[in-house]
Order: sequence, then structure tokens, then C-alpha cells
Amino acid sequence: MNTTRLFLGAAAVTAAASLLGPPAALAVDFKGKTVKVIIGYAPGGGYDLYARTMARHIGKHLPGNPRVISQNMTGAGSIKAANYLYSQAPKDGTQFGTFARNLPMLAFSGSTKGTRYDPNKFTWIGTASSYADDAYLMAVRKDSGITSVADARKQGGKALKFASTAFGSTGHDVPLVLRETLGINVQVVHGYPGGATLYLAVDRAEMDGRMVGYSSIKSSHREWLDKQKSPVSFLLQFARTTPHPDFPNVPTARALAKSKEDLALIKMMETAYFIARPFAGPPGIPAETTKVVRDAFMKAHADPEYLKEANKLKIDVSPLRGDRVAEIVKEIGEIPKPLYDRYSSILANPKSAPRKVNWQTVAGTITKVAKKGRLEFKMAGDSKTYKTRVSNSYTSITLKGKKAKSKAVKAGMTCQIKWEGNGSYAGALDCK
Repeated sequence: MNTTRLFLGAAAVTAAASLLGPPAALAVDFKGKTVKVIIGYAPGGGYDLYARTMARHIGKHLPGNPRVISQNMTGAGSIKAANYLYSQAPKDGTQFGTFARNLPMLAFSGSTKGTRYDPNKFTWIGTASSYADDAYLMAVRKDSGITSVADARKQGGKALKFASTAFGSTGHDVPLVLRETLGINVQVVHGYPGGATLYLAVDRAEMDGRMVGYSSIKSSHREWLDKQKSPVSFLLQFARTTPHPDFPNVPTARALAKSKEDLALIKMMETAYFIARPFAGPPGIPAETTKVVRDAFMKAHADPEYLKEANKLKIDVSPLRGDRVAEIVKEIGEIPKPLYDRYSSILANPKSAPRKVNWQTVAGTITKVAKKGRLEFKMAGDSKTYKTRVSNSYTSITLKGKKAKSKAVKAGMTCQIKWEGNGSYAGALDCK
């Protein structure tokens, strides 16, 4: 037997097999696995809504039809979630998530110390919205007396107070840029746990206004769109080259810019909105797995059941595939340094104030534990049912004197609850 010929034949077979790709048995398969979608914000806001809606549909488009769950990981305007996904999430496609659309810009600008990720190295899965039918609106209470940007510029010493979650969030940083470029007299107040609490702060006149996506209002707070009953009016729209058809008389930020330099900064900030609801996984996910997850992401957004739900929720469906998102992120990183320097200088001295919380402490017995940290309880001698919400990142939870997670809270427990009133997030929960 010619062993040389046998060896060369085997080598040829091996080489041919490598060209054909891995055998079918090694193909990407999620059967029996759990896919986790990390959400960088608290329940109830726009990012949470988009992520949970997508998570309900992507599983059937992944090989093996895995179980898909969502997990909120709040902190630092979603930077905590981005850092986790970048450095700690498994690199097998079973974990990816969403965070603030402007986090790539924050990292490239170097304006925030907490960013520990390279935007270009994320495995970008896609974006659920490219803002094709959305607008980022400046909502201001009607009883503030401010009905236009011109009014907001003429306020003198009285600043409009805008609610926001944290440094790095668009709700915090966009008003600062608009204050710089358009001369709007606004003070940003940070420290709210999530989108739902921002709406509440404006509704109860704790704050004068906030920046908010049109799709978020349509899905989460439609009462703001009732012209007769809404407590707010809309002064301008951001991330639009032309006015949104539903707001033809509300000027765009671009149209209000008074100089080329201000317009350039506004355009730079708006770039992030082309990846309005981004999803990314850690660096190093194999190319074949990346393709499978990206395919499933796009199929989920074309799924008739997803589209039916999205229409009911009134959310914008204009997805982009992960490779296109990666290109946009690269373009953001190539923005001229002088623009980033100006942006960084604005954020370096934001003149935003921490939220002042009027905490109250009450005692009650938990009667119901629902999804997304929702709790119902009754106080002694009171037949009324009260509601609160807990978050592992926002609420300090103790059980019999020891630190605990929200899942440890059960119906029947007696707790001391530090909160702001019915329906608010609890700052602390001490249960027995």
C-alpha cells in the first residue's frame, strides 16, 4: 500500500472539508439553552418595551427554539449593562442586550469615566428602530407658561427643570447640548430610576418637562397626545431632518440652530438616533453564531405576530441589521475631534442637579407580587390596596436583616417600605 498516497488523500479530504465548513452536527443550535436579553433601564420605559417585545418573538427564529428571558440591569444611564455585556457576558450568542443609543458617542468622546468598552468591538446584533417614523420631543408643562423655544430663551433667571435618569442618557445629555446650541434655559435633574418615573415627575409637576421619544409616548403615555387634556406641549423635535408629519408646526432643532458650528454639533448628537434601539453582544462571538442571531433578529422584526403587537403598542418598526449598525458606530467614531471636544466640554460641566427625594416610610403586608418588580400591599387598619415597584439596582432590599434580591420578596411578608407615595419605586424595603 502506498502510504504516501494514502496520507495525501486524507489531507485532501481534510482540506476539502474545511472549505465546505463545519459538519452539520456542529451547526449553531440553541436547543435546550436559555437566551437572556439584558435591558439597561428599569421596567416601563421605551428601551424596556422594545427589548421585551423583541424577546417574545426572536426565540422561534433561533435554531432549536430556545427559551428567551429578559433581565433589567439598571445603573449609570445603562452604562452598567453595556460594561457587563462587553466584558462578562458569555460569547456564545446566549446573551445580548440593549442600552442607550448614545453610549458609543460617550465612549469615543472620552467624556464619561465609567465607560469600559470599545464600541467598535461589540458584536452588534441590530437596532429595532432607525427612527424612520419617530421624533425625540421636548415636552414642557403648559402651566410653566413656556409655549415656544423663544419663550424658553427669554426666561431670565428661571430655568426649566427637566427630569432625567443619569449622566450619559439622552434625556440628560441632549438638553445640555440644546442649552448650549439653542440658548434654552434648562436645568437637568438626574437620579430617576426609569422612564415611567420621568413621566410621573412631569405629571405631578415635580419637574417642568423632559425629552421623550414619540414612540414611547404612543406606547406608554398616550394621554400626552390629547391636545385638550395633556399637561404638556411640545416645543421642538430632535433627530429629525424635517418635521414629523404628526407635528408639522413643531420646529426641528436643526432649523433653530443659529450657526454652522451649532448645527454641526446638533447633527453629531442626532447620529446616534439612527441606531435608536440598539442591541449588542460581547466581542468574540463566532461569525457563524453572529450571523444566526442577526438573521433571527431581523426575522423577528418581520414576523406578522411581532408587527401586530408593535402596531398595538404604537412602536416604530424600522430595523437595521447588525453589520449596518457596526458601520454607523464606526462613522460615529470618525466624527472630527473638535466636535467631540466641544461635546466633552459641555458634559464636563453639566450643571445638572441630583434629584431631591421626599422619602416616606410606611409599614404594610405584601398581598401580591407581580412581574417587573410590582408589589401590592396593605397597611394595618387600612382596607385600601397600595402599589409600589422594586428594582435590584435602585431598591435596597433586606430580608430579616440580610441583603436580598427582589425575587426573595413574597406575599404575606410584613415590610417597612421607603417610598414616595402610591405607585412609586421603593427606595428601600425591609421585610420579615
